[in-house]
Amino acid sequence: MSGGAKLAGLLVPLVLLAAVLVAPFQTPRAHADDGMTGILDHKYGLFVHYVPRLTTDPAGVAIEDPNALANSFDANGFAEDLVTAKVQYVIFSAWHSKMVTLYPSQKMADWGMPHRRTDRDLIAEMIGAVKAKGINVYLYTHPRDGMEFTDEDKLKTGWGTVAPPADQKWNPGPDFDRPKWNAFINDIYQEMMQRYGARIDGLFMDEGSPQADSHNVVDYPRLRDTIKAVNPRVVLIQNNYGNLYGLDIGMKEYFGQQEFAQTDGSLWPGYTQPVAATMGGTGESWWAKETSHAVKYTPRAMFRYTVLQAATNTDGGGMAWAAGPYAGGGWEPGVLPALQQIGGWIDQIRESVLGTRPSTSYPTKAGTRITDLTWGVATKSPDDRTEYLHVLKPPAGQTLTLPLPQDGKVFSAASLVNDGTPVTLDKDLNQIRLTIPGTWDAGDTAIKLTVSDRSGPVALFRCFSPSTNQHLTTTESGCEDPSRYSLEGPLGHVYRDQVAGTVPLFRCFSPSTNDHLVTTEPSCEDPSRYSLEGPLGHVYRDQVAGTVPLFRCFSPSTNDHLVTTEPGCEDPTRYTLEGPLGHIIK
Repeated sequence: MSGGAKLAGLLVPLVLLAAVLVAPFQTPRAHADDGMTGILDHKYGLFVHYVPRLTTDPAGVAIEDPNALANSFDANGFAEDLVTAKVQYVIFSAWHSKMVTLYPSQKMADWGMPHRRTDRDLIAEMIGAVKAKGINVYLYTHPRDGMEFTDEDKLKTGWGTVAPPADQKWNPGPDFDRPKWNAFINDIYQEMMQRYGARIDGLFMDEGSPQADSHNVVDYPRLRDTIKAVNPRVVLIQNNYGNLYGLDIGMKEYFGQQEFAQTDGSLWPGYTQPVAATMGGTGESWWAKETSHAVKYTPRAMFRYTVLQAATNTDGGGMAWAAGPYAGGGWEPGVLPALQQIGGWIDQIRESVLGTRPSTSYPTKAGTRITDLTWGVATKSPDDRTEYLHVLKPPAGQTLTLPLPQDGKVFSAASLVNDGTPVTLDKDLNQIRLTIPGTWDAGDTAIKLTVSDRSGPVALFRCFSPSTNQHLTTTESGCEDPSRYSLEGPLGHVYRDQVAGTVPLFRCFSPSTNDHLVTTEPSCEDPSRYSLEGPLGHVYRDQVAGTVPLFRCFSPSTNDHLVTTEPGCEDPTRYTLEGPLGHIIK
């Protein structure tokens, strides 16, 4: 992986500068559902590099000879280890440093580089052994690895031998022959896909440039067509440094830096993208090289973060912990026991983690850390008939009190996921209460909620557009147009359908002022200026227990209407009260 890690740490500082140096290249981006939809189910995986001259034996001696490394790999033992770790999927190197294919590539020979391949078809044997255990396989590849070729091979493939600028060692120089290089890598990828494409779930394609400008080297549309022509369902994943070049999914990667430089797992943020993080020794290497250091993170921290990722990761892939086996078998100190512990904990509550989707009842925003949570996170079954609560921060006592779900779900029963023990479920107008019969699990108490219907109140959100200084009131937590609006927070809950004592709440729009008006009048109060956009829901006309007044305020300076539960309009220097709209469930 990681173009940054590949040169034995030389490029790490450059990768850390990626956020500053990125200059996005606009390419139409595909979506995960263009490929195999199984990635949406994948929440717990292992990222494995097995690389000539980098992977060591248990004594810490790097194995230089590719055939010696390939011949020392125990495919069946590797698959058995994955079974004991209970991972759903593995990402495994088809080639990495110096682009040595771990299979007998005829195309490498055709291009005059038979030394860049192995005699043994390690990849085929690995796929066969791992798939036989019901574990999904993605292959790691690198489409721009000519930087480590000899001058002779650089000339053969079009990489060129003239040195690039000193601060761009990962790039080719001015004599780079882009058409020739792309002819070469398309040959290699086509052959690989013809050999293995029908048996894998996807490819990981390394970015290789911390400046996110790899389109200067790789013709990604052509390469995508080459790959998808063999199997259109494979998912194309890339470590995301700001530009996905039309590939399917970006992946956050950590090799002991940034948020993952700290060992306190409660401070690691969750992401909509999948995440890969090295776990062994110093936490910097993607392949086996440590002989004495223990795993950097505790299994409990890794388990709880994997759960957080399941609740945040809308793109699929969840969390892939990264470590490689030694040449000859075995793992760095503590790696396999840690994975087995994580897998064991997940297995006890597997239906609430593996194969789930992030909850829409209690959604977890990207960037949230466990330390930020009030109680925990939630996931749901793909058919949306079951909700799972993961109580990562238990309350005092045995009762967890939650607000109403944001999406109108009504729950009819509750139980513990691990053993089916019933959990007492109570609810009133504006909250639900869950009482467990015993004590909270220190790692994660997972509670299963059965969804009976979706007739309950839904959340009403307020969003803001800094470019227009306008507010938007909506029932969509994504603010309808997230490129313009950012979420300020939920105001409370409204009913989708009318119930006794409620009146409709409408939203109207004025094109001349970009103002959204919330009103109980379907005529929009001033139809010469405002047109009806539609109903938002229903609010109580009079106050009942569990509700608070909902007010509308106006700012003449920005022509902005603000909906709030505060009669002081939050900022009375800008907004003046126009009046109450009704009463909202709080």
